[in-house]
Amino acid sequence: MSWFFKSKQVNLAILVASFMIGFVPYFIKVPQVNEFANTLTNISSVVGQFTIVIAIYSQYRRSLRFIRERRKGWVYNIYLLTFMSLMILIGFTWGEHNATYMWLVNSIVAPCSSVVYGILAFYMFSAGARAFRARSLKASLLIVAGVIVLLYQAPLTGSVIPGIEPYAVFLTGTVGMSLSRMFAIAIITGAIMLNVRMLTGRELAFLGFAREEES
Repeated sequence: MSWFFKSKQVNLAILVASFMIGFVPYFIKVPQVNEFANTLTNISSVVGQFTIVIAIYSQYRRSLRFIRERRKGWVYNIYLLTFMSLMILIGFTWGEHNATYMWLVNSIVAPCSSVVYGILAFYMFSAGARAFRARSLKASLLIVAGVIVLLYQAPLTGSVIPGIEPYAVFLTGTVGMSLSRMFAIAIITGAIMLNVRMLTGRELAFLGFAREEES
């Protein structure tokens, strides 16, 4: 029976059928199809939640291996597993609104999230420093626009140089908005093209099948 689910044609047929079941109700009101589409959506949501369980299990295995082999940073893995276990135990026993659970969120999770964002800020600053190099006219315009927006966003320079506000608002409200919409349109167009390739069987790598060479 395993050959049936390993077949490329069977997987493609399931993909197309699932897509049509979820896509058709948006345009054609058929009660039976709508009900089946809602059921399929709920099943997908439940299956998606199991990925969290698998991720937790994988993290436990990885951390325990680090601790057992005394790898670099193994003490931090003890810290991670301890608080993960506490949050899971308290959350399932007394709920997420329990005072102890909220203390763990506010005292452990929130500061760690702030640290992660702080680390990412340095990478963003490094990328911005590399991008702000006046090697051409376009790069020079990017530097000028970026400096104006940054100065306006900073509390000190925004109050000391109030005349910069209309230029910054113009750049963010017109140029920035138009570019963000263009970027969104490009992403949507790419997603549509990828979906079409998936439904026509030209892109099946996500199903575990290697791409065939086009003749």
